[in-house]
Amino acid sequence: MGISDKALGALIAFYLLNFKSLPGIYNLRVVRYFVRHGLLKEPLTGILEPHKYHSRVWFDDMDLNIHLSNSSYNKMLDYSRIELFCRLFPGWRTRHIFDMRLAQTVCFFKAEVPKFSKYTVTSRIFTWDDKWIWISSRFSIKRKVRPARHAKAIEGAAVPGSSTTATAMSSKSEKGVEEDEEDEDDIDPIDEKAHLSGPSDGAVLVPASPAADDSMADVPERLCCLAYARMVAKDRRGKTITPEALFRRMGHQEAYPGQWEEYRAFGMKMIEGMMKTGSQPADQPTVGKKLANPTRARI
Repeated sequence: MGISDKALGALIAFYLLNFKSLPGIYNLRVVRYFVRHGLLKEPLTGILEPHKYHSRVWFDDMDLNIHLSNSSYNKMLDYSRIELFCRLFPGWRTRHIFDMRLAQTVCFFKAEVPKFSKYTVTSRIFTWDDKWIWISSRFSIKRKVRPARHAKAIEGAAVPGSSTTATAMSSKSEKGVEEDEEDEDDIDPIDEKAHLSGPSDGAVLVPASPAADDSMADVPERLCCLAYARMVAKDRRGKTITPEALFRRMGHQEAYPGQWEEYRAFGMKMIEGMMKTGSQPADQPTVGKKLANPTRARI
């Protein structure tokens, strides 16, 4: 008995609505990044620069709560990190054969990514040591209303009594822009404080001042998830390539002596607490037998 036209149409519609989960789609999307950046001779993204990956929540990305599912976060992290590496390390799977191996991923969920909404995954290298490279990835969505604290900062940044202030406030009331709560994690601390200003003044941390305008363009996006990944570069023989040796091998250079170390030290402070997770408290007596840690990376 042949299948009816309605049943066939429903089946085709079902697969089209879930096209991102079809067999082979993951591989095709990953290969696309290598093909697109395979002929690069120089990096498109600097070691200290972020890369933004844009996507949208579709039917096969959602869970029973009708928002981006936990499993989809890890899939999108793969896409974002692979494209980041293709831009950072041109030819890393063709001319320069080495692997970027993942040892650990930690996700902190802050808010949902609603159904059918556009979102951005901002990934960057934010610190490293003599072996490991830490990648931060921030899932964020655009705000529709201005955060309350951000609105107050803009109001305080404007000169009291100036025409600019009056125009901005009147424009706000005319448009009926509501105020929303802003979480302190919505702003990337590296973007906010770690603008590396050069050796002339010796300052590494330069707080960013809010712009005195009322457009939504200067409003920070809402952070939905913050993910940290710990990775290591391995050559063909499985030998570790130290991060700074890898950076220089791929054509990256410091803008001034000590720039990378300043950036690295700032990022290392951000993860000190996470690195100490699982360590023995000072007031806890030592155990005679060393306990095995099943979560330790075998790399």
